[in-house]
Amino acid sequence: PIMAAWISLISGVKFFDWLGNIVLQGSLKLGTPIILVIFGSMFAKVIQKTGISDAIIKKAAEFAGDKPLAIAILMTAATAFIFLGMSGLGAVIMIGSIAIPIMTSAGIEPIDAVILILLGLGLGISFNFSSLATGIGIFGSEAVLKYYLPAGIISLIITAAYILINIPRGKISIKSTLEMLKSFILGLITVPISILKTLIKNFSRKKSSLIKKKEELPSAALITPILPLLIVGIGAFTVGLGSPNDGLIDPVSIAVLGFIFAAFYAALMVRPSQSVQLFTGALVEGIQDVAGVLFLFMGIGMLVTSATQPEAIKILDPMMRAVFPNSFYGMLIFFAIFAPTALYRGPFNMYGMGTGIATILMSLNFLPPTALYGMFNAVGNIQGADPTNSQNTWLGGFAGVDTTDILKKMLPYSWFGCILMLICVAIMH
Repeated sequence: PIMAAWISLISGVKFFDWLGNIVLQGSLKLGTPIILVIFGSMFAKVIQKTGISDAIIKKAAEFAGDKPLAIAILMTAATAFIFLGMSGLGAVIMIGSIAIPIMTSAGIEPIDAVILILLGLGLGISFNFSSLATGIGIFGSEAVLKYYLPAGIISLIITAAYILINIPRGKISIKSTLEMLKSFILGLITVPISILKTLIKNFSRKKSSLIKKKEELPSAALITPILPLLIVGIGAFTVGLGSPNDGLIDPVSIAVLGFIFAAFYAALMVRPSQSVQLFTGALVEGIQDVAGVLFLFMGIGMLVTSATQPEAIKILDPMMRAVFPNSFYGMLIFFAIFAPTALYRGPFNMYGMGTGIATILMSLNFLPPTALYGMFNAVGNIQGADPTNSQNTWLGGFAGVDTTDILKKMLPYSWFGCILMLICVAIMH
């Protein structure tokens, strides 16, 4: 908001125009992404309240046994799976406090355990629609959807590379690997049966007393984090994602539907008699968790509105053109070289100064929104290693590892992921 007010002041926007057009209308500009964040946070609370995330981590540990490589793969995969539906420091604390001791007890170095959690978080978040809200608000849904799958694949490549290079393999038994794979496949096959059995059990049982025995979660409940993605996928393959004016489904609306459907599914599997209470309670607590993010989005909306005023463009255009290259490949090289400025809330950090820079570049039409989003998405790989991230700070403190050491070890992989994404942008444009 302060940046938006400053740009308006310098460019000569009248006070009441600033108050009505920028403060009021601007704060509502990102209304659609705000709704996405609210329902995404609600769904994250449902997963947490029902104990689904906790159960997934413990199941992964049971599958892996005591083999370092198997534990690393399954703990990272479980973290990524959980973050398909969750976000925030609370989720990181819950997962890290369980997964890190499991990994270190199997002989994995504490710094590697922390980085695996961060890589798993990044992998899951790259497929989590609620995390795309900032990009949608600034660059539009078309630009974000274009890089949705490539960004996830690159994140997977980086995660796999880190595990193979840094985690000791030990003795790998083909027999135990096949048995683990068999158990996993059988678990997937039996999910429909588990859903049916759980529904029959939940709706046929008599009302219990106030004192309840803690029961193991049904296996059908463990697929909950992937359900929003499944709903979006069904919408994409049946109708297609895009503008409703073209007969397509708005990606944000189908994502919200996915969050609501998955939340009620989790409630029916775990607490059928408290579905409405669970949903509404999660909605209220979810909004509390993302209150800061919502205010940030209001501020971004003001900034977008302020930077796109004709008076502001006249001043900003020559300034930005003096700093940034004026060619497509020049911008790619610029982003590749200066990618580390995404660290410490710098100018390429979309959770820091980057929102302002991206907004101004969009208003000046430097590049098509899809290309510009791809570049900012690329440097987002670097941001995952940022010592100022609350999750990096907590994980490092919990494992007894300095966040600067985490940065040093993680940066080469993150930077490589950035380069891969920039190559992807070059190929796609």
